[in-house]
Amino acid sequence: MSNQNICISRDAFQNKILNLEKKYFNILYNVINSNSFKDDLLAIEKEMKTNYGEYKLTWKSVNKINIMTERLIYHNIYTQLTEIIKGIYPSPISSDLGVRTDECILCIDAKTINYKTNKGDISSTQLENNQCSFNNKNYIGIQTKANLKATDYFHEIELPVLTFIIKIIYYDDGHSFKLNKNNSFPTIVLTCIPNGELSDLFDYNIIENYKTYNYFSVSDGDKYAPVFIPEDKSSGEIDTFILNEFVLKRGFISVKINNKIAFLDPITKTTWWETSNENKKCIRAVKSGSNVRVKNDYLKKRYDSENNEWFGYTQINY
Repeated sequence: MSNQNICISRDAFQNKILNLEKKYFNILYNVINSNSFKDDLLAIEKEMKTNYGEYKLTWKSVNKINIMTERLIYHNIYTQLTEIIKGIYPSPISSDLGVRTDECILCIDAKTINYKTNKGDISSTQLENNQCSFNNKNYIGIQTKANLKATDYFHEIELPVLTFIIKIIYYDDGHSFKLNKNNSFPTIVLTCIPNGELSDLFDYNIIENYKTYNYFSVSDGDKYAPVFIPEDKSSGEIDTFILNEFVLKRGFISVKINNKIAFLDPITKTTWWETSNENKKCIRAVKSGSNVRVKNDYLKKRYDSENNEWFGYTQINY
């Protein structure tokens, strides 16, 4: 992983993107820090507190405010940025909200995190394949595909696709609801994910780890078939089984990826490790990471075209 490296030479288009990311980060910060946004968010909190019992009975979703949060962001983006929004971004591969300005395409993803049950997701930023254009090719052992375009064309003008994440942190213990309003965690987080054209400035890797993975199966070829671990083996016998089946018999190389023991196939360049399939323990080949965790610390310190420092990650506390 790497912070933005200002010693790497940049072209004019990269400098343009750096300035646009800084500009629109500040624009979005003003939106989420506005009285209008705060009033709407507090209205959501009041609604959830007042009618929590009813919603618990009729709405079984664990995340009870994800839809309202999307409405909150849509409404405030469209009403407060009406003068600069020129239309929608028509691609189906994008974040929750995609709009076009004269300078760029804004892709904004809304995330809600319950710090009662999922506080680990506060310290990192989660991204799915369609929400990012950044090229993480230097992450060792696991491939990550970024499906979002780094640029797109409108009226023959190439526009960079800028990616931002807005997170709302709340507390829901199954009996009551409230927005986070203590200093342990923020209430709102705004994050800028570097555009794919800037990947080399971050050494092609901003990944901390993955939340979920995609796996190869027999349909990808017999050599990718999962190898099931016999149910009657003890933990020590499982280690011996793995050693004999993979490290010795198959010529795999034992490696460690994010403190997880894995096995690298030097021929297919795929990574295998212990997991489960159909509720049975097995060794499977990892196809790609599907839900990326990006380390917030590597997104904070950013630089514009003049190497002026700014922050691509900020928190708001109520």
